[in-house]
Amino acid sequence: MQVAQSWLASPYHLLIRTSLALAVGVGFSLGLYLVLGFAFGLPLAATSPALVEVHGQVQVFGFVGLFIMAVAVQLVPRFHASRMAHPTQVSVGGLLLAAGLILRLVGQPLLPGVPLRATLLVLSGIFELVGVLLAVHTFALLIGRGVTPPRGWEALLPATLGGSLVLALVLNLVACLELAQGALVVPYALDEALLHLEVWGFASTMVLAISGRVFPKFLLLQPTRAHLARAALGLWAVGSFGVPLVWLVFEGTPALRFMAALAQFGGAVLFVTALRLYDPAARESGTPHITNPTRRWVRLAYALMLTAAAANLGIAAADFLGRTSTVAELSGARHLVAQGFLLPMIQLMAARILPGYSGHMLKRGRLLGALLWSLLAGAALRGGAELAGGYAPGWSAAVALGGTLTAGAFVVFAVGLWRSTNPPLRA
Repeated sequence: MQVAQSWLASPYHLLIRTSLALAVGVGFSLGLYLVLGFAFGLPLAATSPALVEVHGQVQVFGFVGLFIMAVAVQLVPRFHASRMAHPTQVSVGGLLLAAGLILRLVGQPLLPGVPLRATLLVLSGIFELVGVLLAVHTFALLIGRGVTPPRGWEALLPATLGGSLVLALVLNLVACLELAQGALVVPYALDEALLHLEVWGFASTMVLAISGRVFPKFLLLQPTRAHLARAALGLWAVGSFGVPLVWLVFEGTPALRFMAALAQFGGAVLFVTALRLYDPAARESGTPHITNPTRRWVRLAYALMLTAAAANLGIAAADFLGRTSTVAELSGARHLVAQGFLLPMIQLMAARILPGYSGHMLKRGRLLGALLWSLLAGAALRGGAELAGGYAPGWSAAVALGGTLTAGAFVVFAVGLWRSTNPPLRA
């Protein structure tokens, strides 16, 4: 009992390890099984379309969502000079989210009509919604008590992040109800809207928020252009909410989707311009062996995010001109931002700011470099090949190689982070 209470009172340790377990045990293992099967024409289960959706939800909510919760436990109190009053509530919320994802993993691949399938799927959507709301409530109380609550244009990022997360959870519950009524997979438009809210509106916005607070000092960037940041975050919000709205209300009408994607792309370009990420550094670093490679990796990760936003824009434009986009093209754009932007930024920030792991990686600069180059190269290979040729002969091998590089690098990262995240009783 004492051990359980200690884990619940330490959401950072609990949620980090839970996110890594879900990512390695389900997300990446399932993703690698699918990408190798598609690339080389190997026999796959009849429920592979359902497994594709489960893989995506586990990666976004199970790994990225829980990981962000864990890192927020460390960062948000510092940003707002306040203490977290109910850490156990965050732990319970994270465990409910993980339980909901496990129920989805078990329930969705079952054939419609199998007993308990509907019950598992409905409970999955409810658990995920309630779990995240419990955690968000705790962070909202902390931010409200803080000495520096966000104001003006700075409030656009948390509003976009929080709004996207809540809407994604509601849509996820709707999707689970659709599945419970007998569908094997989520309707296409609903699935596209849900994934955009999760990947762009929630996860990518969180990375932008941390970048804006941490990188100007850490990377020795020149002073941020506030007037461009205001416009950037406004356009980003339009794209984050506009693309899902077009899918849900207008069935993905290409002209409207193009305008929303243009806003997202414009917001991304203006954000890096406002942050002055690609400008020369303000001054030389006292620790160039840390600052300089970090700045280089961040620039490359943001370049892949910009490429993904441009790909979404190009896909919408092509659809408007009469050429129907393929599932592989949409997947390529999504994997460029997920594996080329989110994963490298998560690993990089973990290596620089997380207790225990940052000290562990400080002595292993070559290992960190190998992991990040593998992630960036893997994402460029997979996303670029899916956009250029999909799973046609030749291109499929590049897709498989990119997916394998990414999965291998993540497993090495997960093992190192797991070992350096000591149980709370020993911390």
